Amino acid sequence: MKNFCTHLFLITLSIFIFSCNGEDGMDGIDGVDGVDGVDNGLGILALSGEITNEEAAEIVTEGFGTNTHTILITNTTNLTALDLSNISSLVKLEVSDNENLQNLSLPDLESTAENITINNNPTLERIDFQNLRTTLGSLSVSSNAMLTSINLTSLTSTSGLSFFQHPLLENINLPLLVKVDGNLSISNHANLTNLELGVTELGFLNISRNDNLLAINLPNIINAKGIGVSGNLVLENINLPVLETISSEGTSRLNIDGNTNLTTINISNLTHAGIISITGNANLTAFNADVLTTVNSIRIDRNPSLITTSFPNLESGGSISINRNGALTGFNFNSLTLLDIGLTTTSNSALTALSFPLLRSIGSENRVDFVIRNNGSINSISFPSLAIYGGNNTGSIEIREVGLETVNFAQLATISSFTINSNTTLTTADLSSIQNFDRISFTRLSTAVIDTIITQLVNITPAITGKNISITGTASAQALIDIETLRTNGNTVNIVE
Repeated sequence: MKNFCTHLFLITLSIFIFSCNGEDGMDGIDGVDGVDGVDNGLGILALSGEITNEEAAEIVTEGFGTNTHTILITNTTNLTALDLSNISSLVKLEVSDNENLQNLSLPDLESTAENITINNNPTLERIDFQNLRTTLGSLSVSSNAMLTSINLTSLTSTSGLSFFQHPLLENINLPLLVKVDGNLSISNHANLTNLELGVTELGFLNISRNDNLLAINLPNIINAKGIGVSGNLVLENINLPVLETISSEGTSRLNIDGNTNLTTINISNLTHAGIISITGNANLTAFNADVLTTVNSIRIDRNPSLITTSFPNLESGGSISINRNGALTGFNFNSLTLLDIGLTTTSNSALTALSFPLLRSIGSENRVDFVIRNNGSINSISFPSLAIYGGNNTGSIEIREVGLETVNFAQLATISSFTINSNTTLTTADLSSIQNFDRISFTRLSTAVIDTIITQLVNITPAITGKNISITGTASAQALIDIETLRTNGNTVNIVE
């Protein structure tokens, strides 16, 4: 009696959810309303509660037909296995919060028009979608604590794909997947050891917090809106050998963060990118983007083992920020000519020299950033081509380096404020084009450098006036005479030995 009541309740529920067609078909040959006696089925099949395997099978047999577009399997307590063979297409499938469901099989399902959701089934061990080729919606599989196997070997395209929090899952195999329009996310898998995807184009990729993942290999991906790889503690290698473009729209980025054992990142074919962010990777020793030509911004921060980073063909960008990389000894931006926003380099304690040989313009009228400080070993800073700073030339440059000996800003003619603070005597300072400024300040200049700078300033035509000049060091007799001339012309000149 109980089984009959449950059966009746579920059928009634299914009929209640489904909106019927307008009117009955003609009597068929077996006397059942329909077309030639064929039952077109319920629009929605819903299985829940204390339903058993046998009852579920019977309901599916009697209720499924050409009208069936949605299957909902939720909150069951006795259902342990469900075989939905012979179903080739659906609009929507949801399998959620089923206490004892262990196996889910739709071996003949080829496509869905909307979403597939398989979430929070604590005993589910296996999912078999061996013939699923496309889903126009997203496919989400999450928080199935006992899941060990997902069969999606025929899947070629989807609008979104998410695998989240399966502690026993060791492998995700998607050999035919070529396109993901939206997000592809694989995260929180404690035993996942290897990930290889054949996808060529996707929206946003997120691979995070997979504690035993050793390698990520994406040998075919060409374009992506964004890629994030973070918190994979034993990950050693990231391989993106044919990746050409990371979208420059909005906050789209290549973000590689907090992968403790990461040693290798291969982006050897990347030419254009929005944001590149490489942060908190403790064992990464090198990061190179050899063919990158344009980028919105670059951030390289808190990679304590990073020795070198190279962008030899980068021509233009928005901003560059390289901070707190304790082992970094040098970097290569030898082709860079334009930065729309600015440059920040701080607290790279092993960095000895900073050179941007072709960089001719930094910032715009709306914004300019320029910060160089606390790089404990740096002795040389060279920007020999920098001629335009801040667009309307109202920006300020402040450099604070304890061991700085040489600076070169040979083409810089106009600047609001230029300040250099160093604990070491500056022996070479090329500001040979300086003409228009409000304030310049130098600490610890050699006598020869003071002579050069004062001589240059006193010979500017027409004579400068209303400027503030501050110098620490010993001036020659001629420099003292020229300093008095500058003061007579209405400038404030302070010189302290």
